[in-house]
Amino acid sequence: MKRLLFFPLSLFCCVAAMLAQNTVDTKIAVNSVQDDKTFVVIISNENYKHEESVPFARNDGEVFKVYCQKTLGIPDSNIRFLSDATLNEMKFELNWLDEALKAYDGEARAIIYYSGHGMPDESSKEAYLLPVDGYSKLPSSGLSTKYLYDQLGKMHTPSIMVFLDACFSGAKRDGKMLASSRGVAIRAKEEPVGSNTIVFSAAQGDETAYPYKSQNHGMFTYYVLDKIQQSGGATTLGELSDYVTKEVRRKSVVENGKSQTPSIVFSSNNENWRSWKLASKAAKKYEDRIVAQTAQESESVPYNTAAVDQSTDAFHVQSTMSLNNVEVVTNHPDFMVKVTRCVASERSVIVDMTLTNNGSSAITDVYGFGGHRDIEYERSEAYDNEGNLYDDRHFKVKLANRKEYDFGSGTFNIPVKVPIKYSVCLEEVSPTAESISRLTLKFRCDAWGIDEHKPVMISNIPITRK
Repeated sequence: MKRLLFFPLSLFCCVAAMLAQNTVDTKIAVNSVQDDKTFVVIISNENYKHEESVPFARNDGEVFKVYCQKTLGIPDSNIRFLSDATLNEMKFELNWLDEALKAYDGEARAIIYYSGHGMPDESSKEAYLLPVDGYSKLPSSGLSTKYLYDQLGKMHTPSIMVFLDACFSGAKRDGKMLASSRGVAIRAKEEPVGSNTIVFSAAQGDETAYPYKSQNHGMFTYYVLDKIQQSGGATTLGELSDYVTKEVRRKSVVENGKSQTPSIVFSSNNENWRSWKLASKAAKKYEDRIVAQTAQESESVPYNTAAVDQSTDAFHVQSTMSLNNVEVVTNHPDFMVKVTRCVASERSVIVDMTLTNNGSSAITDVYGFGGHRDIEYERSEAYDNEGNLYDDRHFKVKLANRKEYDFGSGTFNIPVKVPIKYSVCLEEVSPTAESISRLTLKFRCDAWGIDEHKPVMISNIPITRK
């Protein structure tokens, strides 16, 4: 009898595990129709310099980009994706969008997606999007929604769809308040938009834009993606807004015990916005997308197994061994990086890794940047799980065959399919830090088109202490 029960029980457990997975991230609808007259700007601000991080913001943006590419059929050349953007970078991408739309003489449309902190000006009640280098106590360091909507209203296009997974009450995703807040949520002013613009916001009034922790997303973003997936992209904005509003209102009470009601802002001159469609034709084909595994999911994965995601221009490598939750993102399909260990000795942490060229020819004249640079954007840097920043004189690098760590690796070559050992030394690391939450490595390689603006991003590196 025990043997008869074993198979049904095992089958039930497998089915339950499959249902628990986040299919929004892994089951992607693929459209056969290409939309080369839509331009997209995606900004995901997760790791702030002066404020607490926004959980899952980067994943929000990365997956939204995949849906734009795959489900909506938008070419990669029409999409600009920024992770952890500064104020000037945000304004630069708005200028790029304006120029792109002008070139199409009113025949193209735009999508803007933002995930990160929002904040209110306590005196004027104006709402701001907060760049990663901004201060919540200094509204002028942010991008005001008034400025944003004014710029969008002037753009030469009949249709701009804006998605904001942020709230403007002064609250963070965990419901606590930003540093600028006096502990009381603020109801920011709702700025008017032009007749060409529709704005979907994650929350209204003094509410908080909460996370959906089990799905590794902001709750608003999760249900936006869910509706796009269900419809194969061919959803109208009316259908999308009705679905997202209903599901977020219900799930937020169950998941977070608090209310969250998405809002839609549109011009009284725009009577047809509900009929606007994301994709002209529904995708009928679905494909699996491999994402980085959690430690629990990868326990049974054999050593040295790599999971490569080529659905975006970033390439993910999942380390197994004891570094189960490490995620590596590079900016070229032939450039592979694998973390092999991370060991602390007193106040220094050494992160060892291998760099591998999976292309067909050797790559020459590669240069790796350390921390101490006169130009800030050339500096590599790291954050630990306590939020401490290591750059400037606390960040050094070296190739394995060189004796000393320095602020730059010097120029080196990467032969075909021969791993090159590369090491990072972080000094004066907090003795209680348990992991390196983000390691940003800057390289310059003309052959791969990689420069200081396209860094290698490594996340969730556990520290082993001697």
